[in-house]
Amino acid sequence: MDLVPLPSGRLPEEANRVQRDGGHAAAGGWDWQGDVMRLKFASVVLATLAALSGRAAADGYLAGPPPIPVPAPIPVPAPMPVPEGFTYYFRGDLGWGWASNQSYSETGLLYGQDAAAGFGPFTSAAIPFKNNTDTAFGGTAGVGAYFTPHIRGDLTIDFRADEKNEFNGTYAYPLVSTTSTYVGTVKDSLKLSSAVALANLYVEPLPRGLFTPYIGGGIGFVYNQITRSYLDTETLLNNTGTPVSQRSRIGVGKDSAAGFAAALMAGVSFSIDHRWALDVGYRALYMDGRSSTITTPAFGATVPPTQQSIATLSGNWEHEIRVGLRFNVW
Repeated sequence: MDLVPLPSGRLPEEANRVQRDGGHAAAGGWDWQGDVMRLKFASVVLATLAALSGRAAADGYLAGPPPIPVPAPIPVPAPMPVPEGFTYYFRGDLGWGWASNQSYSETGLLYGQDAAAGFGPFTSAAIPFKNNTDTAFGGTAGVGAYFTPHIRGDLTIDFRADEKNEFNGTYAYPLVSTTSTYVGTVKDSLKLSSAVALANLYVEPLPRGLFTPYIGGGIGFVYNQITRSYLDTETLLNNTGTPVSQRSRIGVGKDSAAGFAAALMAGVSFSIDHRWALDVGYRALYMDGRSSTITTPAFGATVPPTQQSIATLSGNWEHEIRVGLRFNVW
């Protein structure tokens, strides 16, 4: 190895460094001591960065944005049935009807008491009567309640127009020991003034809406005032059929009585709005039998001179067509 002369003025330490560097270069160029120093420096730097990163992570600077909180689910209540909003209602109806199988019977009166033997006396059961009954007209007022979505009920009172029931019959019988004949005509008229009170229950199979069919039934009582007018007229005819004379007997009376009543209904309700509904339907109304008693004079020389008559109308069904309004309240 050749020695390199130092310039004048340099220190011996620098000479030694230069000499070492030159020796290292001559030995192949590997400065292992420098590499060790650099490795130590890098380790210190890495340790410092790791320490700083750990603290930053602990402080939240390197953890990224905080997670978005997920709200807890909101509980949803079970569906509840929607109330109809009304519990009670008022109603009014008009009805027109006709009776079926209206039968008439009378007891107490005798006819042909001065007839020839074998022709009298006889009762009204031997006289064929024809019935002439007025159609019925009336109005209804009531109050009701909705019990369930398919069941309702009401209390009603029917005020009915006077109903006239007229029964007409004819008869004839020969007189004793003569060729003359009595021809008689009977007119028994019973005028009814009635009021009917019913407790009714209806079933509506479909949900209530614009169009709601229904069926129903009711029970209650009927109160009748009966005004009776009886007229029996006999005309005496001779053997040629010519009228000779005439005689009459009259009886009038007034009675009142209460009896059983029942009804069957079917119809349709049409909703006008949330308060008003139109009812159109059919009703079969049963009313118990009723009777009236009068006293009339007897024909001929009989004892006693008067007779008591009881006329009875049997219980019957009346068929009605009805139209009405319902008004829903609280």
